Amino acid sequence: MRLATSALALSLASTLLAGCQSPDVGQRCELLWNTSPGAPPAPTPATISSEYFESGNTACDNLVCIVSPQEPGGRYYDCAGTQCGYCSKPCVSDKDCFKSETGLVCRQIVLDPAFIAGLDPDTRARYLADIQFSSYCAVPR
Repeated sequence: MRLATSALALSLASTLLAGCQSPDVGQRCELLWNTSPGAPPAPTPATISSEYFESGNTACDNLVCIVSPQEPGGRYYDCAGTQCGYCSKPCVSDKDCFKSETGLVCRQIVLDPAFIAGLDPDTRARYLADIQFSSYCAVPR
């Protein structure tokens, strides 16, 4: 009986501790990029004019890596080696992005929500795969 009580207490403590861990939103990630001869160079914040969005990136808990254009000195401007992106996730408000910790805000990154909703299921699956949202945690504009 005592062993069962200890196991239950340990399980509860680990669950509570997991809920307090910092989010991966804002952590560095690397876009999987075509490096074959003749392919364009990977995007960096200094060389692009709009976001590069990658879903399915296993370096991020929420499987989303974004590279955003920025001015020099921005929090996500300098690349850490090949890691020019930052982890993101779908959001509804700035609170979802842990703005005070990450500096990221909730804003539209992907296609207009009405456009996504208006696509037939086959077209959506073919071109957008599992992208169901348009707003993600991103660098403020």
